[in-house]
Amino acid sequence: MRKTFNPALQAQTPPPPPLLLTFETPPTYTCGRRETGKLTNDQISHLCDGGRAEFFESPRGGQTTFHGPGQLTAFLILDLLAHDLSPRAHIRLLEQAVLDTCAGYGVFGQRTENPGVWTIREEKIASVGVHLRRHVTAFGIGLN
Repeated sequence: MRKTFNPALQAQTPPPPPLLLTFETPPTYTCGRRETGKLTNDQISHLCDGGRAEFFESPRGGQTTFHGPGQLTAFLILDLLAHDLSPRAHIRLLEQAVLDTCAGYGVFGQRTENPGVWTIREEKIASVGVHLRRHVTAFGIGLN
């Protein structure tokens, strides 16, 4: 039986409850939409460092990001409409959560014109990359 998209049925489907996934990964590089399909095989091979890291293209926003041991990765799955949030407000709240966490450990963090959180020395301490589909978020932050 062939199934077709039914907007009326989708309108009756409740949004998913918020879900926060936290984890640590083996050495992995993920490439966001800005760089998907743009890295050469030589660049990918360099990142993978002879098999010591993996490489994946991702539908999230942003550029290439390293995830690895000792880094907290946190993905928030959230229906923005159900919480009356714009995509930009969601990014700002993720950044604020990182800033608050850093402050709790005595680490100064700041925002810049670029997404993410930076230290006083302007070194990035957290990356932010989000994907939206039908107002539901996926992906999130990588905190070093």
